[in-house]
Amino acid sequence: MLEIWAATPTPFTSDGKLTLDVVPAQAAHLHAAGVAGAFVGGTTGEFAAMDAAERVSLVEAWQAARPAGMRLGVHVGHSDLAQARQLAAHAESCGADLVAAVGPYYGDAPTLDALVGHLADVAAAAPGTPFGFYHIPSMTGSAYRPSEVVAALAAAAPTAAAVKFTDGDLLEFDRTRAAAPGFHAFFGRDELLPAALACGVDRVIGSLYNGMAPLAHAVAAAFARGDHAEAYRLHAPFREVAAVANRYGGIGFLKALMNELGPDAGPARSPYGRPDGASRAKVGELAASVRAALKGVDGGENG
Repeated sequence: MLEIWAATPTPFTSDGKLTLDVVPAQAAHLHAAGVAGAFVGGTTGEFAAMDAAERVSLVEAWQAARPAGMRLGVHVGHSDLAQARQLAAHAESCGADLVAAVGPYYGDAPTLDALVGHLADVAAAAPGTPFGFYHIPSMTGSAYRPSEVVAALAAAAPTAAAVKFTDGDLLEFDRTRAAAPGFHAFFGRDELLPAALACGVDRVIGSLYNGMAPLAHAVAAAFARGDHAEAYRLHAPFREVAAVANRYGGIGFLKALMNELGPDAGPARSPYGRPDGASRAKVGELAASVRAALKGVDGGENG
């Protein structure tokens, strides 16, 4: 069975203020869709556009709202190591099941040892919570192989236990998983799910699961029973969304689409903002298409 975590969007008002009263609806929606965990304050959550106090408040809201049995992962990466450590300690105090961090992302760490040391220092601030390395080179620009990072981190940080691999290099994913036996390897490219399942992926974290988790469950079920053609067919909306989002603005576009398929978390902050014009129309078209696909797999309860 595929373990699905959603990389949750952070709710903002129309003028960009944090609004935490949306979080209970987000948590209930994900729980109803069979999502196992929420990954809070990551890329989809626009952590880089938030200050530390907002990130703390967001985690506390999720702590209070998450249904029984739903896991909580908290991204605590920061360009300032001291603040990353404070965020990690706070996440642990809130009962997070996973604390994760990107490495330095305004300029890469100068050596592999420096990167691993940075991550180990963050992990040490939450000594009772599993720690995960968040690999997303499209955003951080890191040139280090995650397989090498994970192998070194496993030796340097006693709590190191997971990697969130958001990249399309499935060969490197396989090397990364093999680099630290026992690590939980979460795959983060929703648009490549069938290929990932063929490579043995059993855990995922992604933004599209906020509104499309029932489809992902159907894809995984078809794959598990050996009907790979059906799995690929069911997965088509994920590929369509990814292709269109790349043309129409990425995070802001995806947030608008997930707002159509679940609780409205408001517009993205700068530089992404709210889609308008042709991109707004495309959100509506895609939302209708995804709702039809959802209706086909679960009668529409989650659409």
